[in-house]
Amino acid sequence: MNGLRSVTTGTNDLVKTKALFSGILGLNVANKGQALRFGDAELNSGTRIHFVEVPNYINSNNHIENIGLRVPSDEGIEEYQSILEKNQITHGETTDLNGHKCFNFQDQNSQTFNIYSNEHNTGTPLGMPAFESNVNPLHQIQGLGPVMIKVNDFALTQSILTKVFGLEHFAEYVSSDNAEFNMQVFRIGDGGLGGELHIHASPDEIKMPEHGILEQIEFGTESKSQFQHTIEQLESIGIPYQTLDQDGERSVRITEKSGITFILTLEIS
Repeated sequence: MNGLRSVTTGTNDLVKTKALFSGILGLNVANKGQALRFGDAELNSGTRIHFVEVPNYINSNNHIENIGLRVPSDEGIEEYQSILEKNQITHGETTDLNGHKCFNFQDQNSQTFNIYSNEHNTGTPLGMPAFESNVNPLHQIQGLGPVMIKVNDFALTQSILTKVFGLEHFAEYVSSDNAEFNMQVFRIGDGGLGGELHIHASPDEIKMPEHGILEQIEFGTESKSQFQHTIEQLESIGIPYQTLDQDGERSVRITEKSGITFILTLEIS
């Protein structure tokens, strides 16, 4: 498997979201139906965030707690903190997650994002910088980082991710000094910051939001055998699934009862 391919979440205002992620953070942007897609210069797999506009959107029932974004070096951390400050956007202090410098900020929907330095990272590589961006190509966001989610039934989600999609449960850590749970780390493909999903059990039940299913985590693979194995496992276990054709690439999609969707896409090399 290649790693995280894309993340989909909601927004109450696509205009404001575009102003932040394209106009301020410097990501490339394209329309995708009634949504916007942000990513690197070529909107490559592994760099894409999708936002779907929902009237009166709130994220109180979200599974996705934090979406990671990667910059090439530690200097990029300082660059983006400066950019946010110039635009009067509050951000957190620089911290360290498993040896990688990072800090957080929120959009107008109170969705939290972490920007990580890729300087000491291995595994899933970065994408391509956009030279027409307002942000220096040496420091631009060029890839997804770890995505942190909470789920109702951790054992069920773990079984789906490992037995069906082939992810590896390989580590855990305490997310903060006062945390009541350990964050469980699942590795995708080559791993590293661009190939990790961090999960914990939600302390409160996550209910299906009124706007319906929206949140998606998509993985990518170039292995036909891995893709076929996923379909065979779904058939064997009896989990309902859908097959999709996205720009000539085949995908398989399943949705947990509480409303988060996982997608595996067979990428064309």
